[in-house]
Amino acid sequence: MLIIFTPLFRAGATPLAALVSQLLSVAVLTLVFWSPKRRSLTCPELLVLILLLLVPVAYLVPLPQAWVDAMPGRALYAAANAQLPTGNADTWKASAIVPGATAAAGLALLLPVAVFVGVRTLDPPALLKLVKLLLAVAVLQAILGLIQFGTAQSGHVMFAVEGATGGSATGTYANRNHLAGLIEMMLPIAFGLFFYSLGRSDSSTRRAGSWRRKAAFLSSSGGKVATIYAIVAFLLIIGIIFTRSRAGIFIGMLGIILSALVFSRRIGGSNVFGPVGTVVALAVSFGIVVGLAPVLNRFSVDALGEDGRWPLFAMVLQGVQQFFPVGAGPAAFPTVFPTFQPIELGNSFVNRAHNDYLEWVSDTGILGVALVTLVLVLYVRQWARLRTSDEWTRSHFLQVAAGISLLLLALHELVDYNLYTPANQLVFAVLAGIFFVPIENLSAADSRRGRKRDAPGLELASMPRPAHASLVAPDQIQNPFRD
Repeated sequence: MLIIFTPLFRAGATPLAALVSQLLSVAVLTLVFWSPKRRSLTCPELLVLILLLLVPVAYLVPLPQAWVDAMPGRALYAAANAQLPTGNADTWKASAIVPGATAAAGLALLLPVAVFVGVRTLDPPALLKLVKLLLAVAVLQAILGLIQFGTAQSGHVMFAVEGATGGSATGTYANRNHLAGLIEMMLPIAFGLFFYSLGRSDSSTRRAGSWRRKAAFLSSSGGKVATIYAIVAFLLIIGIIFTRSRAGIFIGMLGIILSALVFSRRIGGSNVFGPVGTVVALAVSFGIVVGLAPVLNRFSVDALGEDGRWPLFAMVLQGVQQFFPVGAGPAAFPTVFPTFQPIELGNSFVNRAHNDYLEWVSDTGILGVALVTLVLVLYVRQWARLRTSDEWTRSHFLQVAAGISLLLLALHELVDYNLYTPANQLVFAVLAGIFFVPIENLSAADSRRGRKRDAPGLELASMPRPAHASLVAPDQIQNPFRD
C-alpha cells in the first residue's frame, strides 16, 4: 500500500501525503515487531537505523542556553535571541536552530526505516513480487512523463504539478530530476531480471542452430519473460530521456553499462551486449521520432554554463565551515542559508543545497559524516560478500542489481536531493533492504524452493553452470544470444 500510495500525491511531498505515509509506516513497524517472524537485521544495520532515528532526537534534547549559544555558528542567533524578553542564559533550549523542522525531519525518517525493516522480513518470492510492483510504478510514471512531454509542446500538460519544469517528463513528481532518480534506480533491476531470463536456456535450445536457438528461446516461457523485461527497460530508458535531466540521463546510461558489464559474463559471454544495444537503440530511435531537440538543448554549452549548482556549492561550503562540527540541526538548511546567501542571488529562495552530502554535513556536522561513512563501509563489505558467492540465483541477480541502483542514486545526490522526496526514499529503502540481505539467508531460501517445481519461467533455481565451472571461461557458458 505504501508503494502505491506514496508516489501518487506529488511523490508523497504534500503534508497530507506525508502524514498518511508516516501513519502507515508506524503500522508497518508495529506489524513487523509484533510478528514472531524472524527479521534478518545484522548488528551494524541495527546500529545505523538507531543512529539515524536518534540524530534528530539529539538536536531536540534541551540544553542550557549558554551551552547552545556557544556552539559554532550560533553567535548571530544568540545576539537576536538576546533582544527578546525571554532571551536570557537561564533558560534551556534545543541545539537545533529550527526545532520544528528537526522534529518533522525525524518523523519523515519513519518511512524509509519502516520499509527497510519490512523488506527484511520477506522471502525471495515476496521480494520478487515487490520488485515487480516497483517496476510497474516506474513504468507508469515513465509513460505519464512521456505523455506530459508530448502534450506540453501543444500547451496542454497532463497531470501538471505546481513547480514542475515545463516541457519535461515529471510524472507525479514536482521535479524532473526526481523522476529521473526513480527511473535510474529501477533500470538496473529491469536489466538484472532481463539478463537472468536470457541466461535460462534449456538443453534443447542449446543444441539448435544459432538463429533457430534464438527463435526457440524467444518462444519459450523464459524468452517471453525476457521480452517483457526488455520492454520494461525500453520504457524506462524512454522515460529518463524525456525528463531532460542531464544528471539523470548520464547516470541512467552509466547504470545500463554497469549492469551489462556485471551480468553479461554470468550468462555466457560478452555478446549479450547485443540485446542490450538493441533495447537502447530502439529507445533512442523512438526518442528521435518523438523529438530529441529539447533534450539535446539541455546539454548545450550555454545550458551547462547557466547551471547555478557550482556557485551554490561554494556558498554551502561556507555554511558547513560556519556550523561544523555540531551542525545547524536536521532540516535547518533552508532557514540558515539566507545568512550567508550573497546579494547576487537577489530574492531567490534556496530550499536545498542540491548536494545531499553537503547539506547533511551542514545540518548534522560530524554526526552526518560518521553516519555516511558507516553506511559506505557496510555497502563495500556487502559487495565483497556478493563477489565471493558462487551461486547466482535470481535473488543474487536482484541483490547485485539493487547494489548498482544504490550506487547510481548515491552519485546523483552529488548534484541533487532525491532522498528528500518520500517516494524515492521508499524505493531506495526497498533496494537497500534487498541488497543488504545476508547471502546465506537468500541461498537457504532459494535452496528450499529449488526442490519444488515452480511455474515455468519463474522458478528460483540457480543459473545453469557446467561441471567444474570454476575451470571454464565465462564465455564458454551456453546462452542463446551469445552468437
